[in-house]
Amino acid sequence: MNSLARAATVLGVLALGSAALAGTAAAAPVSFEVCSPLGCAAQSVRGTVDRGEVLATLTDNSRVSTLVAQFIAYPPPQTTIAEVDDGVFEVVAWVSSDWKQLTVKACAGFFDCNSKTIIRL
Repeated sequence: MNSLARAATVLGVLALGSAALAGTAAAAPVSFEVCSPLGCAAQSVRGTVDRGEVLATLTDNSRVSTLVAQFIAYPPPQTTIAEVDDGVFEVVAWVSSDWKQLTVKACAGFFDCNSKTIIRL
């Protein structure tokens, strides 16, 4: 009976450890990269999202168009827009810590865009 209790304790500790690791993995920052239709060498948005914080670097090497980045989070619906013309710009965008979907758009101007959607389960 004593060894059975020890086995149950060991299994309980292993289960708690596995749950802690699963929680850690779920909370890990997610990285992203989205390039405008002009290509990554011309315009890109690179960054990470961690809970309610989006850290991004906008890079515009294009002489023909401004890079416009859009960060659209749900729920609740929130949109942050940032732009850079010829250079590098660091952005911090705050979204709800309960976000379930984040769409990052990289646009050459406002209408010619590529996007990436991140879904958090």
